[in-house]
Amino acid sequence: MNVAKAQYIISLLLTGTLCASVQASEIAIEQTIEQAPTIEVFTDSSLQIVSGNDHTTVYLIDRIYKLQEELSIELPADSGSAKILALQRFQQLDNQLSTELENAAKGLVQAMQYGIDRYPAIVFDGQAVVYGLTDIYAASQLYQRWQAESAEQ
Repeated sequence: MNVAKAQYIISLLLTGTLCASVQASEIAIEQTIEQAPTIEVFTDSSLQIVSGNDHTTVYLIDRIYKLQEELSIELPADSGSAKILALQRFQQLDNQLSTELENAAKGLVQAMQYGIDRYPAIVFDGQAVVYGLTDIYAASQLYQRWQAESAEQ
């Protein structure tokens, strides 16, 4: 079995296992002016996010792919043995890694729901997205400007 086939098998296992526990959630668009916006950041582990707060959720969406690479290291050529070894490795994941994978799976589902096609992306209140910034404060300024302009029209 080649590496690509092994990675495909691991990808199917991870996607099925992780996405089965992720439920799509509806986002409340109505918020009062006093409330801080709900902020969701979609990024990967190579980018540094700046100035988050309590209303910020950061999704590291590349974590699943990194785990896939880790689980694929030195898999045997036999597909049955490779599947068994990959499952054993997957079952030995610790709680922190499980939390990271759940975060990544939720992030991928949310990104698909929003139609996000690249990152970094910062979503405000489920209704506006700013691409290309990792500074939440700067993105918030753009969002507030957009809100003000929309209110004037």
